[in-house]
Amino acid sequence: MSEAKEEVKKLPKEPGIVTCRFCDGTGKYLNKPCEICDGKGKVEVVDKNRKCQFCKGRGYMMPGTPCTTCGGTGATRPINKQRLF
Repeated sequence: MSEAKEEVKKLPKEPGIVTCRFCDGTGKYLNKPCEICDGKGKVEVVDKNRKCQFCKGRGYMMPGTPCTTCGGTGATRPINKQRLF
């Protein structure tokens, strides 16, 4: 009796614009322009369909400290940036 192994297919990356999770899309954090989205409230990321596995899509690990994996976006890293912090 042989069972077929189920293939795991990765979805292709879909770049796009997402709401900045560090400032919740307001563009401000502690009455200053958000350092992640430059005060725009939105960030262009490598893959808009995947949440950051490290911070679970929150954009931070501790309040006031952006996630070092996703750079505070809550999704994948921003386009044209390798690591923010």
